[in-house]
Amino acid sequence: MTISFYIVMIFLVIITLKVIMGVKPIVDQWSSSYVEEWNGTVVFQIFRWITELGSGSFITPFVLVFVMIYYWLFRKIGSGLWIVIGALLGYRFNHWIKILVQRERPSIFEAAEGVGYSFPSGHAMGAMITYGLIVYFLSKEIKKWHIRLSIQIIGASLIFLIGLSRYVIHVHYLSDVLAGFGYGYLFLMLWISFFHYLSKKYKKEQR
Repeated sequence: MTISFYIVMIFLVIITLKVIMGVKPIVDQWSSSYVEEWNGTVVFQIFRWITELGSGSFITPFVLVFVMIYYWLFRKIGSGLWIVIGALLGYRFNHWIKILVQRERPSIFEAAEGVGYSFPSGHAMGAMITYGLIVYFLSKEIKKWHIRLSIQIIGASLIFLIGLSRYVIHVHYLSDVLAGFGYGYLFLMLWISFFHYLSKKYKKEQR
């Protein structure tokens, strides 16, 4: 694992323990006041639309359609299934953390899936895992570097904006979003590493 993996892990341990103990993270102390200024503005409406790109009602059919197209283009069913299973497990993992921490939301917004516990953000974590896997496996197949780079930039921007949208529409604290990115990143790295481990093991057994 890279040094960034361990840095993110340390950050998550610290911020998760703070939230469990009821200590408001510094990032929430200085960011909480800004979000009220966006309510009812054009910025709010834009991010209200963006947040739907991280919802289960959008991601589920999107992933299924993507995997079918991916298989049609590259004939690799294993990678496609790995994306689907990873996305599903990622959301379950998020649910378990929320049950453990049990942090209340800053506000409820049922129409935007802003219900239940708050920490970590399921949209931020799910976007990091799902879109991260899509970008990773697509990047492996695309040979032209400028197309590959474009996919990576679009994917990273989408993940960032989906996470940020949860803070802007005030259904999560900023620390929830950062933790969602962090837990999603750890899961993504471990899931990709596990894929490579199984792939190497399978190739050895076929010899």
